Amino acid sequence: MGMLLPSGSSPGSPRMRTVILEALPPPAKLYGRALQGIFKRSERVAELPPLRLVRPSVALDPEQIGRYARVCGFIPEQGVPVTFPHVMAFPLHLMLLTDPAFPWPAMGLVHVSNSVHLRRTLHSGQALRIEVESGALVAHDKGQAFTLHTRIYRGGEAVWDADSVYLKRGVAGRAQASVAHSVPQADTTPPALVREARWQLPAQLGRDYAKASGDFNPIHLHALSAKAFGFPRAIAHGMWTLGRTLAALQPSKQLGAANVQGDFKSPILLPAETTLWTAALSATGRDFEVRDLAGERLHLRGRFEWELP
Repeated sequence: MGMLLPSGSSPGSPRMRTVILEALPPPAKLYGRALQGIFKRSERVAELPPLRLVRPSVALDPEQIGRYARVCGFIPEQGVPVTFPHVMAFPLHLMLLTDPAFPWPAMGLVHVSNSVHLRRTLHSGQALRIEVESGALVAHDKGQAFTLHTRIYRGGEAVWDADSVYLKRGVAGRAQASVAHSVPQADTTPPALVREARWQLPAQLGRDYAKASGDFNPIHLHALSAKAFGFPRAIAHGMWTLGRTLAALQPSKQLGAANVQGDFKSPILLPAETTLWTAALSATGRDFEVRDLAGERLHLRGRFEWELP
């Protein structure tokens, strides 16, 4: 299914191990690996295993795009959702997180931030090369956070990339580098955010999004499985919250390019009612927050800037 290729590295750094995957293992096998990894010892580490996983040709599947768009609220006129490539890359994330050399169990990891850079308009049916690799450890006050890099190419041209930060709670933190995961602050006082929308999130939202995205982390599925990892009820996927926000803010047109930063500040316990708050940076940019119904508890903070083709 996969073959190893050598990869260069900078002086003094570990040699990156690259695995080319022509096909993915069945989801049941991937989650079987994740379940087996529950018994890994949660220890502090100095760095992540240097591993890169590559799928050389993956088609943008219109049916999968449609399922994802519907659960997140995107409309057909918006084209391929800007966050959809994360779904395409997620199986590689899971493979990396369940690799025998990875130090912590994949089950129960919390996604704490995500940045996305869309470089070119994407269209369904196009073939893409997807690369995912381990990155730096990141300081976090609740445990050990780390970065996974995703890079996507079309015909040798970079078209989309993202940095995802995950958290292993309860492990003494260590950082290799300082990594910013918050919206940049302007030199002037930013405009005040105003409430723009109110959303009702049903109890089955985590299961609905899991079916559309392939992310079946048990903290999102049922109260019982979430309680096993310290949550009183199932919590919404952070990437659903980010996707739903972008769907609400994007014009009814395809994008030529975009930059997105989202920081997941606190979990949304399902079922829930949430509110979207925004402030205009420009004609093509918004700061945003997702809060609870009262507007007091912050769940997501971020920035969305875009260009039309």
